[in-house]
Amino acid sequence: MQYSVNELKELLVYLKKDSAIWEALLHDDSHQEPEILKFETLRKYRDEFCITFNDIKQAIESGNIRNPHTLCKVVRGKPIDFDQEPELWDLIPSEQHFDKLAPLVGNNSLSFLVELGMEFATWEQIRFKQNDRDLVKLNLQIMQEWKTFCNLKTIRPSLRHIGQAFNNIGKNIKLVENALADFF
Repeated sequence: MQYSVNELKELLVYLKKDSAIWEALLHDDSHQEPEILKFETLRKYRDEFCITFNDIKQAIESGNIRNPHTLCKVVRGKPIDFDQEPELWDLIPSEQHFDKLAPLVGNNSLSFLVELGMEFATWEQIRFKQNDRDLVKLNLQIMQEWKTFCNLKTIRPSLRHIGQAFNNIGKNIKLVENALADFF
């Protein structure tokens, strides 16, 4: 998602795969948001043609599409120093935490969902249920669904996970600290 729609189109040319999927998604009204279009395109190409990360890396390098080190950011993420109040970052987030954090996700809902480790199908379900196109409500539902997801997968949800997801979508961790100052 760090690449533009035009860069993604160029990437598909260098992957040397049929563009029928791209054309179908490009003209599908449900994929008009660039974020969803890019994500869904790569997901469908991966499923249809068994494209791997190395295939994408080679296509980016062949096509000289932006800096190939952008992919390094995707794989590694950005490290965060949770040294300030580490025990607070290990707290299980509450509804009050979610209420304060949901507006801060902004228009990065899909990226945030992915960074929390959830599947695209979850995104589709949440979006399908939401009729009023309320971004804060969407982000709140993503966090609530993530907490349920963690419980089902026997993962202990923590503010640390949310902080890392915020960081990985390009939001400064200080936003989270400031929003949760009452708790810290």
